Amino acid sequence: MNLVLVFIVVFMGLAVLRVPIPFSAAGAGLVGLIAVNASFNFIPTKIFSSLDSFAFLAIPAFICAGDVMSSGGITRALISFVRAVCGPIKGSVGATTVIASMLFGTISGSSVATVSAIGSMMLPEMLRAGYKRDYAISLIAASGFLGILIPPSIPGLVYALSASLSIADVWISTLGPGLLLTAVYVVYNRLFFAKQEQAEVHEGKDNSYFGLIYKRLPRGLVAVLMPIIIFASIYGGVLTPTEAGALAVAYGLVAGWVVFPLVFKERPSSCFFHVIKKTAVASSTICLLIAFAAIPSSMFVHGNTIKYVTDFLLGMTQSPTMFLLLVNLALLIVGMFMETNTSILLMTPILVPVAKAYGIDPIHFGAVLLLNLEIGMITPPFAVNVFVACKLGGSTMDKILKHNILFCLICLPVLLATTFMPSVPMYFVNLFK
Repeated sequence: MNLVLVFIVVFMGLAVLRVPIPFSAAGAGLVGLIAVNASFNFIPTKIFSSLDSFAFLAIPAFICAGDVMSSGGITRALISFVRAVCGPIKGSVGATTVIASMLFGTISGSSVATVSAIGSMMLPEMLRAGYKRDYAISLIAASGFLGILIPPSIPGLVYALSASLSIADVWISTLGPGLLLTAVYVVYNRLFFAKQEQAEVHEGKDNSYFGLIYKRLPRGLVAVLMPIIIFASIYGGVLTPTEAGALAVAYGLVAGWVVFPLVFKERPSSCFFHVIKKTAVASSTICLLIAFAAIPSSMFVHGNTIKYVTDFLLGMTQSPTMFLLLVNLALLIVGMFMETNTSILLMTPILVPVAKAYGIDPIHFGAVLLLNLEIGMITPPFAVNVFVACKLGGSTMDKILKHNILFCLICLPVLLATTFMPSVPMYFVNLFK
C-alpha cells in the first residue's frame, strides 16, 4: 500500500506542476520502480509491446470517423432528424439535445467532443426555445458522456484491452445503463423544465409530423446508418472492432464527401487535411497514455501491489457489496480529477484482479467503472465536460452549480442499479451471446 501512496503523491505532484499526464504517470512509475529496486532494462520493450496490438488501430479509426462525419455535415443531419422525431414531445428541444448527444457519442467516441459538437448547435436552439442558459449548459454537459456508454466507445475499447477481455462484450455491457440514463434525462427534462419551452419554436409547425419526418428521413438515414452498420458488423461476427473502425472512416468519407455534396448540395465544413491532422493529434495523445501507462503497471507488478491491495480490502470486508460501494466512491473521485482513458489505464490493473477475488464478473465491473468515471466528468469541482460546456456557453461553473449537482444526483440511481443489479449491464451481453 505504501507503493500506491508513493505513486499517487508523485503523480499528483507532477500533474499539479502541469507536467503532461502521460509523463506524470511515467515519472511516478519510475519513482515507484526505484522504491522497489527494480531494473529499468525492460521498460523500452514494455512500452513497445503495450502498443503492439492490432486492436489499438481501432482508436485512431473511430476518432477519424467521428471527425470525418462531423465535418461532412452528418452531425447537422442527425440533429435535424432527431428534432423531427421529437417534435410533438413537450420539451422536444431538450430531448433532442439528450438523444443527439447519445447518438453522436457513438460516432465520436469522445465525451468532450460530443459536448463541443452538440453544444455548439443545440445551445442556441435551447436558448431560442426559452430554456434558461444555466440549465441548457448543464444539460449539454451532462448529456455529453451518454454516447460513451453506447457502443462503439474508445474508453470501452481501452478497458477491454487493459483487462484482456472481449471488446464486444465490454461495449455491450454499457448499452443498458446508457439507454436507461438517456431515458432518465429525457423524463427529467420533460417533468421539470419543458414548461420553459415556447410552443412557437417547434419546427414544422406548418407541416404534418410524419411529413416533416419523411422530408428529413433521407439525410437522417445517412447519419443513423453508420452506427447501425458498425454495431451489426461487430456483433454479427463479420468484422473485428479494428476493421469496423476502418469501415466507419470509409463510410464517413463517402457520406460526407460524396453523398451529401452531390445529393443534398452540402459541402464539408473543413478540408480533409484538417480532419486528418485533428485525428492524428487526438490519437497520439491516447497512444502516449497507453505507452507510458505500461510503466506504472510494471511498478504494480514488481511491487506485488495487487496482492497487497486485495489482502487489504479483503481484510476490511468480505462483502462484494461493501467492496463495490468503496470502489464507486473511489472511482467517482478519480473521475473528477483525471481524464477517463488515463483513469482506466491506471486503475484497471489494480482493481480488476481484486474484483475477480470478490467473485465479480470483470465485464460487469467494467460497466461500473466506465459509468463511474463518466459521471465524474460532470461532478464538481473538476468536471471536464462542465468546463467545456461553460466555455461554449459563456458562463461559469458557480452559475450552473445547482443544475449540475442535480444531474449528478439523478445519475446515482442508474449507477446503483448498474452496480447491484448485474442484469442491467449484462442483459444485452447475454442476449447477444
